[in-house]
Amino acid sequence: MNNIRNLLIFLFLLAVFMGAGPGLYLINPDPLDPKADFLAFGLPVIYVWGLCWYVVQFAVILYAYKHLWRADDDA
Repeated sequence: MNNIRNLLIFLFLLAVFMGAGPGLYLINPDPLDPKADFLAFGLPVIYVWGLCWYVVQFAVILYAYKHLWRADDDA
């Protein structure tokens, strides 16, 4: 149970770091490159990148809510 908790913490922090932080530099196309593709699925690449990491964050929270957080933990 402790390993799952640590994995979820790591995934959440990775998603926060990559979604709105330096991870943007990995996918941001060079504006001077004429062959650069700025759209993915009809949306700007940067938006799709951020949305994917927000989905990861939501999945971590949802998993923790369903499987780790219990009512008896409040006591």
